[in-house]
Amino acid sequence: MLIRQNKKYRGFLKPSHWRRIALGSWAAPHDPTLYAIAELNIEPALNYIETVKAKTGERVTLTHFVGKVWGILLKLHPELNSEIRWGKFYRRAQVDIAFQVVIEKGKDQGGGAELSAGVIRNIDQTPLSEIAKQLNRSAHVIRTEDDPNYRALKKGTSPVPGIFFRPLLIILGYILNVFNLWSPLLGIPQDSFGSMMITNVGSLGVDWAFPALYPPANHVCILAIGASYKGPVYETDAQGTVTRTTLKRFVRLFGAFDHRYVDGIHAARVGRDLRKIFEEPEKYNV
Repeated sequence: MLIRQNKKYRGFLKPSHWRRIALGSWAAPHDPTLYAIAELNIEPALNYIETVKAKTGERVTLTHFVGKVWGILLKLHPELNSEIRWGKFYRRAQVDIAFQVVIEKGKDQGGGAELSAGVIRNIDQTPLSEIAKQLNRSAHVIRTEDDPNYRALKKGTSPVPGIFFRPLLIILGYILNVFNLWSPLLGIPQDSFGSMMITNVGSLGVDWAFPALYPPANHVCILAIGASYKGPVYETDAQGTVTRTTLKRFVRLFGAFDHRYVDGIHAARVGRDLRKIFEEPEKYNV
């Protein structure tokens, strides 16, 4: 026969009431998000950070260090520093990373908190102390000057009913990412989201969390830094017998990746380079 059944079935299964509710609640999965976790010994990184702080006097943190490391990784793996437009992969001209900044609101503003972002341009070429200097200054301006880069956008969209926000953001995403157009009339900085985004949930008192890709940003990945903790490190002899146990400081990095850009082999290569840089930051000029 020219046309035949593609698959063979054995009749129908009678679904439970909950299964019927589930069928009515969700559509078929189409989200291409791929999740990954990296558990890293941060003792070499912390020692390196202390050396940089002593030399420069800048308030360098693990967040700045992780940002610089990922800047290097995006340079080494250009597939992570690209965007899909019109069905093609476009390589970004430079490596820029956006860092999420929490804005705590006072009681006179209704309390709660908002998020904004500070972007470090050409982060792969920027010294770690300069990254810390720029980001610390950016965070201070965002928190003390009512987030000036996004003030116009917030003011302009505040009267918009919630039901229209999704189509509004879809249109904004098409303008910025598909058509690759920008105007100050949009009320946001040019290339405001960079190559990827980093958030430090550990600094908020959260042990760990999987981040979510933000569609209007058109990112390949977003990274969440978990809380640091102490864990055992075992030393063994030639026979594999444990001869010594010590406690070292660790951190877990949680990444969400767009599977359209990244496969398992890409993730494995990035993971290997990530560990190498954390083990020997001096060698990679972090």
